Amino acid sequence: METSSITDLKFVKSVEVVPSKNLDIEDFRQAASLLSDVADVVTAPENPMGMPGIDPIISTYLIAREYNLIAMPHLTPRDKNRLFIHSQVITALKIGIRNFFVIGGDPISKKLDSKEVREIDVLQTINTIRQSEAFLKEPFPKVGIGSAFNPYREVEQEILAKKLENGSNFFISQIIYEAEHLKKDWIRNRSFRLSAGFMPLTRKSQIEGIKKMGVRFSDETLKKLDQAEDIAATSTRLILDAYDEAREYVDGIHVMPLGNNRLAKQILESI
Repeated sequence: METSSITDLKFVKSVEVVPSKNLDIEDFRQAASLLSDVADVVTAPENPMGMPGIDPIISTYLIAREYNLIAMPHLTPRDKNRLFIHSQVITALKIGIRNFFVIGGDPISKKLDSKEVREIDVLQTINTIRQSEAFLKEPFPKVGIGSAFNPYREVEQEILAKKLENGSNFFISQIIYEAEHLKKDWIRNRSFRLSAGFMPLTRKSQIEGIKKMGVRFSDETLKKLDQAEDIAATSTRLILDAYDEAREYVDGIHVMPLGNNRLAKQILESI
């Protein structure tokens, strides 16, 4: 497993892997074998959809350890206090992980009788990663601390400035299907690293769920998806076209394939 920071890469190809609930690690081996020749970075969510899942530090470590991949676990303040976040960071550093992606996390599922912790917010979580140096006997290594970039918010430039101030040094955009959301002068002239985020679709029913996440579609894009005979092929084409048009505005591509790793490989090897 590579221990370098994402910020050392000139261009980043990253993919989100959602581990299975099986009681073995065969899915990790398959993902690493499939993606290692097209991706630089592998990431995994932390309790996605607010349901219990595999620890992302463990899953990304297992996926990346035998291949030339960089592990980047998600960290969220939803389920923990500051002490536990320090513990997670120290654990990750101990096993060679040098990159983290900080997000707020999905709301806890109503199926669970559980309450969110959120002792600290996303900005404080970013800062807490840096503060973990106080608990180490060696100098803090160079790390990549990523966070989300929402191109649909008018105030995003101000929000990003606060994330940078607290310690973020790269960003991944919210899901897009149209390049216009990234083609802005302030993004072109930014001082931070940015990857464009994409999610290929496999079912038309996924469109409504993605809308609820705040993703915007033009009427033309919705028409193409609605009339598609092969939704996976159509969404992949939209993604590749959007990336090609926005490539001068970004430093990488991030694919969230919802478990369809072969589709992610198809996209990444086309870049």
